[in-house]
Amino acid sequence: MKSEKSKQAIVVLHEIYGVNQFIIEQCEKFIEAGYDVFCPNMIDRSSFSYEESIEAYNFFMENVGFEVYKEISSFINQLNNKYDNVFIVGFSVGATIAWRCCENLLCSGIVACYGSRIRDYIDINPICPMLLLFAKEDSFDVHTLVCQLQDKQYLSIIEFDAEHGFLDSYSRNYNNKASKCAEEAIRCFIRECMK
Repeated sequence: MKSEKSKQAIVVLHEIYGVNQFIIEQCEKFIEAGYDVFCPNMIDRSSFSYEESIEAYNFFMENVGFEVYKEISSFINQLNNKYDNVFIVGFSVGATIAWRCCENLLCSGIVACYGSRIRDYIDINPICPMLLLFAKEDSFDVHTLVCQLQDKQYLSIIEFDAEHGFLDSYSRNYNNKASKCAEEAIRCFIRECMK
């Protein structure tokens, strides 16, 4: 008997800047690949420019914070009623929020791209498949964090010879080679989770 649920959903979690052009383009790529895409505007306002990074960070910390993962996890539970698979793909602060959702059994898989604040939540143990993508050059000791996390179940980690934000073609840290490799890793991870 065929399940009434047949589609795949991806929830995209943005950086401190909000739903900017980079995030819109990420959503469009997933839509073109056949997924239903949801992108909650966690800052509930128009996006900040990259030049406003300090304001964007302060706004996020004062008005949103990492506890918003509870709302995202609840949203995943709702989507699970309609979809065979529900994935999260998060960038920077969105990646840390995604990491905090990895104890939700209804999540089919999570991709977290350069979530530097994951280091504040290393006690979390994923119970769904999880792919962490880190830039080797970041504002913290990436190698130490990777060593602290690498033995956790359901967790895959890839380090890229790049800087924080390397997937974002609008960022000064964009790295074309690393970005292409990361995008392929994301595609393969999601496909593998659907098997």
